[in-house]
Amino acid sequence: MASSSEPQSNPKQRIIVSLALIVLYAAMTGFAFWEQSTSWPHEGSWASLVYIFLCPGIVFQTFVVAYAGLTGRVLTRRVLTRFLTVPVGLIIAGMLGEWGSNRATSDFERAYAPFVAQVGANLGDPCAGAAKYFAIPAVAAYNERTHRRPIAQLKYDSKRFVVSFPVGSLDMDGGKIYFDSGARYWRKFHNDLENPTQVFKKLTEGLTACDLSLEPAPK
Repeated sequence: MASSSEPQSNPKQRIIVSLALIVLYAAMTGFAFWEQSTSWPHEGSWASLVYIFLCPGIVFQTFVVAYAGLTGRVLTRRVLTRFLTVPVGLIIAGMLGEWGSNRATSDFERAYAPFVAQVGANLGDPCAGAAKYFAIPAVAAYNERTHRRPIAQLKYDSKRFVVSFPVGSLDMDGGKIYFDSGARYWRKFHNDLENPTQVFKKLTEGLTACDLSLEPAPK
């Protein structure tokens, strides 16, 4: 007869362990999501690695708890169960990564809406007012919250402009987020992707360029 100390005869202990793991994994995942969604925009984030590693574990441990609670027995076919729960966890991980990235990008776009509005209102000499653009309360508050002192690249003529900012990525190549005043939209891409890079290059050909930052440009 199986001893009462064996895992198969102690579902309550298994439930407690699994619940503790769920709380731990969920807390770590939540922290990663908060970091990703409140940060400067990225093309790929370290948070995605956290989701990929932990979300399958959350799904698996949740199944373990549900199985033990419903049957009164400890799950024994753990390998088979992982084959079923890992894909679900990876789907959730992908959804979290996209949601966090979209929230970060939306916060950036909302904060920088008055920035691009001011650039558009000063196309006669848009480079002269760089410090003023960054001093806009929404922009200054966002930069302080994300711990950034960004340098924007502005390309313009008398009718339109494109302002871009560098964004981070999982690798060293980074990416770019830019506003096209002609189309009135923001776009974001990784620098390794040839098609959006060529689109951006074509969009800005023939335009006058300058950098915008809090510090005045050297004379």
